[in-house]
Amino acid sequence: MASLILAGFYSVYLIPKESSPEVIVPIGIVTTVYPGASASDMEELITNKLENNLESLDGVKDVSSVSRDGVSSITVEFNANANVDKSIQKVKDAVDLTKPELPTDANDPIVNEVNFANQPIHVLSISADLDDVGFTELGETLQDEFKDVAGVSQVDVSGTRDRQVQVEVDSASLATYKLSINDVMGALASANLSLPIGTIRTDGVEYAIRFEGKIDSISQIKDIPVTSQNGFPVFIEDIATVTDGVAKESTLSRVSVNGTPSEKALTLSIYKKSGFDVTAMSAGVHTKLDSLQAQNGLLSDSQVLYVYDGGEQVKKDLSELITAGTETVILVLICLLLTLGWRESLVAALSIPLSFVIAFIGLYLSGNTINFISLFALILAVGILVDSGIVVTEAIHTRIRKTGDPEEAARLAIKEYAWPLIAGTMTTIAVFAPLFFLSGVTGKFIASIPFTIIFVLLASIFVALGFVPLLALLFTKGDSTKESKFEKLQEEYNHKAQEWYKNKLIVFLGKPKEQRIFLWVLFGAFLLSLTLPISGLLKVVFFPGEDVDYIYISLETKQGTPVGQTDLALRAVEEVLYEQDYIESFASTAGSGSSFTGSSDAGGRYANITVELKADREKSSQELSTELRGQFSDIKDAKVTIQEQQNGPPSGAPVVIKFLGDDLNELAATIDKAEEIL
Repeated sequence: MASLILAGFYSVYLIPKESSPEVIVPIGIVTTVYPGASASDMEELITNKLENNLESLDGVKDVSSVSRDGVSSITVEFNANANVDKSIQKVKDAVDLTKPELPTDANDPIVNEVNFANQPIHVLSISADLDDVGFTELGETLQDEFKDVAGVSQVDVSGTRDRQVQVEVDSASLATYKLSINDVMGALASANLSLPIGTIRTDGVEYAIRFEGKIDSISQIKDIPVTSQNGFPVFIEDIATVTDGVAKESTLSRVSVNGTPSEKALTLSIYKKSGFDVTAMSAGVHTKLDSLQAQNGLLSDSQVLYVYDGGEQVKKDLSELITAGTETVILVLICLLLTLGWRESLVAALSIPLSFVIAFIGLYLSGNTINFISLFALILAVGILVDSGIVVTEAIHTRIRKTGDPEEAARLAIKEYAWPLIAGTMTTIAVFAPLFFLSGVTGKFIASIPFTIIFVLLASIFVALGFVPLLALLFTKGDSTKESKFEKLQEEYNHKAQEWYKNKLIVFLGKPKEQRIFLWVLFGAFLLSLTLPISGLLKVVFFPGEDVDYIYISLETKQGTPVGQTDLALRAVEEVLYEQDYIESFASTAGSGSSFTGSSDAGGRYANITVELKADREKSSQELSTELRGQFSDIKDAKVTIQEQQNGPPSGAPVVIKFLGDDLNELAATIDKAEEIL
C-alpha cells in the first residue's frame, strides 16, 4: 500500500499539466511566390500543378487552395490519425517532384506545418519611456532572455519595429566622384553585411537593399570602400550619411489597465514546447520576470502586465478538482457516519483518494496529461468509484455484527461481493471503452476521458477488495460486538427507516391502478425528454462554454488596408472598452490576428484585443460577449468578431458554404447574393 501511494504521488508530480489536450492535426501549407503573376496565372502555372501531385498522397483528407496575385497557398489536411512528421515529409516530397514543372523565375515553394495546439502560455505587455529604437532593442533582448527558460519553444514580439540601417546618399558627392547609385548598392551588397533590411535614399527616391554577411555595426558600414580615385579609396561616409534606425511599423501594440487610456507597449507571446509541463514552464517564466524586474534589472523602470497566464489557469483547474474531491469525501463521511459509524465512514472515504493516487500511475505510464478534459473525467469518476468502497465497508460492518470476528467478516464480505463488484465495474468500463474508437480530431481530443475513468475504476476495485478490508481491520479493535450509545441510536434509526420504506412499498404494490399511473407518468416523462433537444428548448452544443476570465476580439478591415488605418478602427473598439467597468485590462495589437483563436492571419488589415475581465463581475463572460457584440455593431469600417476560450478540439466555423464554378465574376456575383440572403 505504501509503495503504491508513493508511486502515485511521484506520478502526480511527473505527469505533464496543460490547459487542454495537445491535438496535432497533420496539416501542411504550401506557399509559392511568383512576383508579377496574376491570380489566374498563379492558378494555372503553379497551383494546379502542385495540387495534382498533392491530391494523390496517401491519407489525404482534403486539399484546398487560394491563388492571389503573385502568391499561391495550398492547404493539405491529412486524416487525424496520420503521423505528423511523415505526413509533412510526404508533402515536401510531392512538392520537390513538381518543382521542375514550375516557372523557373518563381520562388521555390515553402512547406509549413500547422499546429492548432501551439498557443501562447504567457502573454506579457511591457510599457516603458523609450523611443522606437529603444523599444526594438528591449524587445530583442527580452526575446533572447525568455528563450533561455526551460520549456519555452518560441517567443514572438509585436509592437516593435525591425532594425533598419538607412543610407542617405548625397547626389552632389556622387557627381563629384563620378559614381552612380548602382555603384553604392554594389559596394554594400558585396561587403558581407549582416543587417536585415536597409534603404538607400537619394533625391527623394528610396532603393531597397538586403544585407547578408558578417558586418554588424554602423562604423563598419561607413568604412566600406566604393571606389578609388588617384590611388585613394572613396568610402560610404564620403558620399552618404549612415544612420541606425527602424523600419516602418508592421505591428502596433498598446495596453490599458482599469479603464485608463491605452499606452504604447511591446507584447511578448511565449509558447511552450510540445509535451512540456505548463506549470513548470510558467514557474520558470515568473522567476525570469522577477529577476528582470529586480533593482537595476532590465525591466526595473518598466510597467509589466500579465495579459494571459496559462500556468495560473491550470493551477486554478487543479485547485477546483481538489476542492471537488474534498467536498465528495466530506459528504461520504457524513452519510456513512449517520448510517454505519465513524470507523466505517472513514474507511470508505479513504477509498476515494487512494483510488485517485493509484490511477495516476496508469495515466503517467500511458503518456496522458492532466488537462481540463482529464480533470472533468476525474470529477465524473468520483461519484462512481466510491460505490465499491461503500459496498465492501457496509458488508464487513454487517458481518461483524453477525459473527463478532472482524477477520472472518472481511473474508465473507470479499467472498460474497468480489465477483459482483468486478462484474459491475466492468460493465461501467464497457460503457466508456467505445470512446477509444472515436475517429478524427474529436476522438484524439477526448481520449483522456476513457483513459482516466477506466484507470480510476480499475483502481477502485483494487482498493475496495485489497485496501478497504485491511483498513477496516485496522480501525476495528477491541470487542467489535460491543455497541456504544451512538451506534445503538444508528441501528435504531436505520431499522425505523427500513420499516417506513417497507410499509410504503407494500401499500404501493397492493394498488395496481397507482402502479399503472406511475408507469404512464414515467413513459410520458421519457417522451418529453426526447422532444427537448428537437424543439430547441434544450440547447445542443459540441463542447459547453464556461465562465472564463478572457474575451478575444478580432478585427479585420479591407484587403490592402495599411496598419495605420486599421489602428484607427482598433481605437474605435478601444473607446467602447474604456466604458466597461467589468474590464480589468486589455492589450491590443494591430497587424496580426489572435493566436488564441487559432488565427494565423498577419498583415496590416488584421488586429486583435485580449480582454481580461474582473473576477468580481456580476455577469458571465458569455453574457458580456453578447453585450459587446451589440455595442460593436455600430462600427462599419471593420469586421469585429468576439470569441471566447474554446473548450473543444480545433474546429472551423459551424457552417461552411462553398460555391464552385469556372467564371470568377459569376462566382463573385453569386456570393454577394448569398451574403444578402444570409
